Amino acid sequence: MWTSVPPSVARIVERLVAAGFETALVGGCVRALASHQDPRDWDVATGAPAENTLALFPHAVPIGLRHGTVMVPTAAGPVDVTHLRGPDLAADLGRRDFTMNAAALRPGDTTPHDPHAGLADLDAGVLRAVGSAGDRLAEDPLRALRAARFVAELELSPDEALCAALPGARRGLAGVAAERVRAEIDRLVLGPRAGRAITLLRETGLEDVWIPGARDDVARVVEALPPDRDLRLAAWLRATRVGRVLARLRMPLARRAEIERLLAAHPIDAHMPAHHVGARRLLRRVGTQGADRLIALRCAELEGEGPLRDAVAQRETLLREVRAGGRLALARGDLAIGGAEVMTALGAGPGPHVGRALGYLLDRVLEDPSANTPERLRILLESYPRPDP
Repeated sequence: MWTSVPPSVARIVERLVAAGFETALVGGCVRALASHQDPRDWDVATGAPAENTLALFPHAVPIGLRHGTVMVPTAAGPVDVTHLRGPDLAADLGRRDFTMNAAALRPGDTTPHDPHAGLADLDAGVLRAVGSAGDRLAEDPLRALRAARFVAELELSPDEALCAALPGARRGLAGVAAERVRAEIDRLVLGPRAGRAITLLRETGLEDVWIPGARDDVARVVEALPPDRDLRLAAWLRATRVGRVLARLRMPLARRAEIERLLAAHPIDAHMPAHHVGARRLLRRVGTQGADRLIALRCAELEGEGPLRDAVAQRETLLREVRAGGRLALARGDLAIGGAEVMTALGAGPGPHVGRALGYLLDRVLEDPSANTPERLRILLESYPRPDP
């Protein structure tokens, strides 16, 4: 297996070993190699303290000195090199979260060192904690959420001991840094079995810690959606206090605004009148991607045929017709005239009235796209109220 490791990564491990430190690849990269997949990340466990690693690799960057972690950039991607947790590699593997992540690969190995039979668990589709499940979750409560993420990503089933221990992580999970929680949720919702993972969180009482008040149909709806991270998260957040949940997760402002805008226009059959003007106004409000997401979300909610499904199909047809009609003016910048022309037509200088006039013109163009010509827009401005000098 060692021959499958990229040379730039292998050299890091080999150099640490040559310096006299017990060193091996560990965790998810070993699991991926054993499954004949390309690793997403590279992790190295070493007996070298962080300062020794920094001395051996001048381009290394300290990213977590509290945990003894240094990042070494390579042609194969960043490699995280972390000081052993315990006196040796065996002790380090004994403190990892799940057995499938407790395998190691040393230079020259043809098979991984797998003292906890984690790769056999992986083949059997079982997610099992290393040693005591309760102890592992107490060390880092985020592992409870990570367990659900592995259920979603790798289609595993937690064993009885892990299932029994998960509810006990509820209190600790509430205190985990929001950025770590959000990273796990973002990966969970993209998994092929995201619905199964959400069901696990609900059954163990962990869902309410960060996403309280979600609808009963979340698991089914999320899995019925395409693997679109923000769309699936929006489906999960229906009926919750969306702004509060996203703020607590410290969601980046652009993503937060997009999800809130999407849910404010859901369901589409209630927020888009069944005519072309309604379609254009919806496109202005949420954009073309947002409209597609709204259709997908509503279709995932509605099972089978019926009047509501017909209403959604009608909106989808209208949106398709409007988009096929050519370039749409959905923002003020799409208008055939700009602020300078508005000021000339109104005989006024700059000010908020210019933006209001452009908004007025955009509304007229949404009603009649053929009005988006300089001549027609100037005619419309003739009846627009002049600003008070």
